[in-house]
Amino acid sequence: MLLIFFLVASSMDVDKGLPRQLPPAEHKQQQDETEVNRQRLLEIKITAQNQLLVDGKPMSQNQLSNHILRFIMARGKSHLISLDAHPESSYDAYFHVQNALVAAYREWRDRTAPQKYGRVYNQLSPQQREELRTLCPQRVAETYNMAEKGGTQ
Repeated sequence: MLLIFFLVASSMDVDKGLPRQLPPAEHKQQQDETEVNRQRLLEIKITAQNQLLVDGKPMSQNQLSNHILRFIMARGKSHLISLDAHPESSYDAYFHVQNALVAAYREWRDRTAPQKYGRVYNQLSPQQREELRTLCPQRVAETYNMAEKGGTQ
């Protein structure tokens, strides 16, 4: 009985996070450099003070998703988004940027699905969804600085 009381009375922390499947670790000595067309690159930076910079200019979290959506729709599948979070930036700031990215890509696919298949994304078959993900790929490159310490949550 006492055990049940402690189970009910104790609070459980709920973790918040983003489900991501990471690629397997590759231990290459040298990575090949790839040239990127600057017209097709959107640079997003989170500073140590959690300020959001898009292509070097300050932007609010509220504007980010729409800005990303306009950028990827104008450039199609040849776009690239670079995300650079300072190691001392908060996880919360990073989390909000990731949410904006997910929302922009979801909206892009939601707008493309009726044009391509005549149905909304949620009504597509698994094969059609995979084709749409190929047509509307999520192209985000994150930079990591392992030499510096990480931030807070």
